[in-house]
Amino acid sequence: MAIDEFIKLLNQGVDSWNRWREKYPDIRGVDLSEIQLEDVDLSGIDLSMVNLRGASLRNVNLTSANLRGSDLSMANLRGITLSGANLSSSHLIMICLSEANLSNTNLSGADLRGANLRLANLDHANLSIAKLNMSSLNGVSMIGAIIVGANLIRAELREANLGGTDFSRANLSEADLSHSSLNVASLVGADLIGATLVDTNLSESNLCRANLIGANLYRANLCGCDLLGADLRGTNCSEAYFIGADLSRTDLNRAEFNNANLSKTIFTGANTDTTDFQDAILPDV
Repeated sequence: MAIDEFIKLLNQGVDSWNRWREKYPDIRGVDLSEIQLEDVDLSGIDLSMVNLRGASLRNVNLTSANLRGSDLSMANLRGITLSGANLSSSHLIMICLSEANLSNTNLSGADLRGANLRLANLDHANLSIAKLNMSSLNGVSMIGAIIVGANLIRAELREANLGGTDFSRANLSEADLSHSSLNVASLVGADLIGATLVDTNLSESNLCRANLIGANLYRANLCGCDLLGADLRGTNCSEAYFIGADLSRTDLNRAEFNNANLSKTIFTGANTDTTDFQDAILPDV
């Protein structure tokens, strides 16, 4: 079918389109690349495995749509509504999703490398094992999202709301999380090598076995954090707050805690042989 025929079918409404997809489930190669749609309600539509590369979907409603395995690379979906949609295993390389509503969306296994997700709503979204390398997520809201095993190398997450988010085993090496809120988040086994966490709120978070080698935690809030077995070698923790944190069995070689507040912090079995505690407030012996 030519693109004009696909568009004619789309114009007949979501029900007609979905009936056609159900009638011909084996049809492959639905090509809607570079299509331009505006102010259309496509909620619940089945666009799985469809080619939408370079599409422009302005003010389109795709709530609860099925976009599993679709290709939306380089598409412009700024401000779009995709809440509750299925985008698992989709190709979203260099896509623009800034200010989009992606709450409760399934993005597991999606390829979002270099994507623009600034100020997007990803609350309770599923981004497990997604590729978000070098993506822009500044100002994003990801409250309660699942990011388990995702790749966020060199991603930008400045001033983001990430409270209660599960980043277990995620790769956040060299990511910028400065001025963000990760309180009560799970970062168990996460890779944060060289990450920037300046002024970041990590209070009550779980950082067990996290790799923080060379991370910048200047003025970060880690009050009540669980850092059991974490690796903080060469980390800058100057002026950070660790009140009540558990640093048991952590490796703190060459870490800097200048002017940090470590009152009531637990250091049982921690390696502090070359740690710099200059002017730090240490727990009472």
